[in-house]
Amino acid sequence: MRLAARVQDVHTPELSLQAGLNTSHPGFDVLSHRSDGVRRCIEIKGRARQGNIYISTNEWAAAANRREEYWLYAVFNCASASPRMVAVQDPFRKLVEKAAGFELAAADILVAGEHIA
Repeated sequence: MRLAARVQDVHTPELSLQAGLNTSHPGFDVLSHRSDGVRRCIEIKGRARQGNIYISTNEWAAAANRREEYWLYAVFNCASASPRMVAVQDPFRKLVEKAAGFELAAADILVAGEHIA
């Protein structure tokens, strides 16, 4: 069963402030308010093939501070006819020990995440 959600693009300072966030650089791209009351702060990363994901200092800080409500959606093989999306809730907890600075290995993301498509 899929839940309905109200989704707001917050990837620019203007959109972030319009969404009511207290910062113009929240460290994620999309704010989702689900019908069950759950809020997701979603950072979206895409790769043409299956490669490592790089996150900024600001994104990593947001992941560390928002924990359970922070999600990393990684889309691999975007340049193919069959892209693959993986969602990782609380990537700071699940991937921090494996991260090489601000680089997350694709293999670690695939193991830690929920395969959506």
